[in-house]
Amino acid sequence: MFFLKELPDEDMIAGVTADLPDVSPTHILTVLTRLRAASVLLRNIEAYLRRHGLSQTQFLAMMMIVREPDRASLSAAEIAARLDISKPVLSKALGSLADKGLIGPATSQPADRRQTQLSLTPDGQRRFDQLLPGYFQQLHAADM
Repeated sequence: MFFLKELPDEDMIAGVTADLPDVSPTHILTVLTRLRAASVLLRNIEAYLRRHGLSQTQFLAMMMIVREPDRASLSAAEIAARLDISKPVLSKALGSLADKGLIGPATSQPADRRQTQLSLTPDGQRRFDQLLPGYFQQLHAADM
């Protein structure tokens, strides 16, 4: 998260970076403005999902399963490879989704439990379908 509410002005940045000829105060201010907007967007998305009983990690894990064009399931390792989070964080999120009845093992399972395929349950698919439009509305409303 980026916690600055009030950004420094370009003159302040120029004063600090005067000895750095390759540093553009205008560019720095642009990046700071984008960081601020991204932080606000993330908080809005997290609040939206929290109102519906999910974390952003849980929602994104569901999205990874849904967005596969030719498959209806993924292993936890495949989901981890698609998200920029640690395996323990993902494991907790997947466990919570399973506890909520939103994901479960796919119907045909390999003998190796490490390769267990996870899919959305009918409730999970319904929940995801209900939340996705609001998620996209949050993105669309972002001031970036």
